[in-house]
Amino acid sequence: MEKIISVKNLRKAYKKSNRFDSETAVQNVCFELAPGNIMGLLGTNGAGKTTTLKMITNLCSKDNGKIIIDNVSLDENPGLALSKVGAALDTPSFYQELTARENIECFAHLYENIPNGQVMELLDYVGLSSQAEKKVKKFSLGMKQRLALARAMLGQPKLIILDEPANGLDPQGQINLYRLICDMAKERNTTFIVSSHQLHDMEKFCTDILILDKGKSILQGKTENILSETTNIVDCILEETNAARSVLSGCNGISLVSQKGNQFTIRLENICFDEFVKNLVASHLHIHYLSMRKHSLQDLFLKLTGGAESCIH
Repeated sequence: MEKIISVKNLRKAYKKSNRFDSETAVQNVCFELAPGNIMGLLGTNGAGKTTTLKMITNLCSKDNGKIIIDNVSLDENPGLALSKVGAALDTPSFYQELTARENIECFAHLYENIPNGQVMELLDYVGLSSQAEKKVKKFSLGMKQRLALARAMLGQPKLIILDEPANGLDPQGQINLYRLICDMAKERNTTFIVSSHQLHDMEKFCTDILILDKGKSILQGKTENILSETTNIVDCILEETNAARSVLSGCNGISLVSQKGNQFTIRLENICFDEFVKNLVASHLHIHYLSMRKHSLQDLFLKLTGGAESCIH
């Protein structure tokens, strides 16, 4: 299968201030992405996300590993490899006194053979054609994020890397931005790596997930597969609290995750939901509420990174 990017054993360590030892920021990270895929790069602050993206874009050196972009080694031919990449890292920065069109034209001069009409085509694609002659200093943050995406699209790169693109956007702005990314992946077969803390949104639109913790990859794969493999969670409200706890504790194939009064959260491990309900009914407990749910990406993230709010133990 064709791969747009292949990262193997990526490692980066930084020297500690006033010391001879070093601190590893990224350790043996590996992943591959096919055309049109969208990978959500997740992790707590300091997990190594930005360092990983900067190594892929050659903004910082790596200590070890290989990065292949569209069959071109970043080490052997960085110019050709990076010509296939568009990126928007950190807060979008533009010439404030220039218009949106003038800004993109300035960056277009850094590329070879950009067609004359591509600047306006890109502004139209990201929904800014009507604002093309407005100075960027008058743009909202959401408009600047879309302008940054247009800039990253210059030269029709096969891979676009976005670091916290929805940061500071209101909910509608986030939805519009994510919809635009999905459209590009589908219509142009563009591959994306998106770093974000918006776990709910990442779950909905990313085809792939990579979670980093303390520089290490702790979970990666297809989003659909990751979520489908997780065990089922059951929330229930039972009238007889003490009797209910006794019955649940003695029920095979489940584990009691949490209890708050007569509200119980159960994890089904070696039993199906229907069988669990039959056992519950047979115990003659009065059931006020019963609902099954899958682990969300947020549940998994909190569990794997040791989040205090995780409901999974």
